[in-house]
Amino acid sequence: MSEREQKDWTKTWTSAAAAVHGAVSYTDKKHLSLVDVMGITGHAFRINIDPEHIDIAGPTMFPGGYLLRRNFCNLGFISNLSDTEKPFTPDKVQKVMALIQNSIDKGIPALTFDLFTPEFGLIYGYDDDQQIFYAKDVSRDGTVPYTEFVEKRDMLWVTTISESLPHSKYETLRMALDMIVEHSRGREWQHVFEGKYSIGLAGYDAWRSCMERRGADPFGNAYNIAVVSDAREYAERFLQELAIHWNGENIVERTVRKLSSEAAVHYGKAAAALVEMREMFPFPQGGQPDDPNIADRAAELLRNAKDAEVKGIEVLERLLDFMKAYWSEQWIN
Repeated sequence: MSEREQKDWTKTWTSAAAAVHGAVSYTDKKHLSLVDVMGITGHAFRINIDPEHIDIAGPTMFPGGYLLRRNFCNLGFISNLSDTEKPFTPDKVQKVMALIQNSIDKGIPALTFDLFTPEFGLIYGYDDDQQIFYAKDVSRDGTVPYTEFVEKRDMLWVTTISESLPHSKYETLRMALDMIVEHSRGREWQHVFEGKYSIGLAGYDAWRSCMERRGADPFGNAYNIAVVSDAREYAERFLQELAIHWNGENIVERTVRKLSSEAAVHYGKAAAALVEMREMFPFPQGGQPDDPNIADRAAELLRNAKDAEVKGIEVLERLLDFMKAYWSEQWIN
């Protein structure tokens, strides 16, 4: 059995999606799988590349307040945000702590960043007597003193779920497709980092260029390919499940089944190319991105992945256009 065939669909390298799924699992939408969350939030379709040397920070370097709140919106939630920057006034610190504790009191963890490692994670409990939070991220499950939580960071960034909305599956899919297309076409928040990162389809070009000039950092390159290859496996799976679960009882259902199935083929080809590249650069060992033969093969695989994804996003754009303005199935004049 191949690595892809035995993949564990309850785990992902995309810590933001894992944290979102973890929080959502404590709500009325706990039926949503990680595959659902990866697709609906668009994380399965993301790529964010540092063109200089493929920095390890790339996969998590995005404006969390914008992206994570939009993720929750796609999933059918109103959310709260704190992105308080230093210097922190006592009043602001108190409000952030209250935001976290109020969410936990409702039974829903608070989502934040850099608890034990520079990844997204969840705060799921607190003890005022001991002045500690109980928290978990990809590295471990443990405690964080209140003082450390405040003092170690330059921004008190926290997102919590406020209210659940009754989104239909049609609305949910339309919102997801809109976010996927916007990211893939590079129309999303690029101004925030002033061109430091290449997103969407342009990310493949930046990555390939770095490989061709032998500039990739082994550690960062291996981490990026682990994240992006895993994401595209989820993209293929999400689209395959759309084709299965939409029942085909009307023109909208049938169109979703047809186009998602068509797109899944393209994203499957992208995933296959990226998985081959992942095997060349295992994380954390890193492989040899400066070896000419290996780097040239990696550049070829990135070109193949992009070519497949270009075809895939074109199909998803057709589906998005349809979902924005579907008409009656029959017209009798």
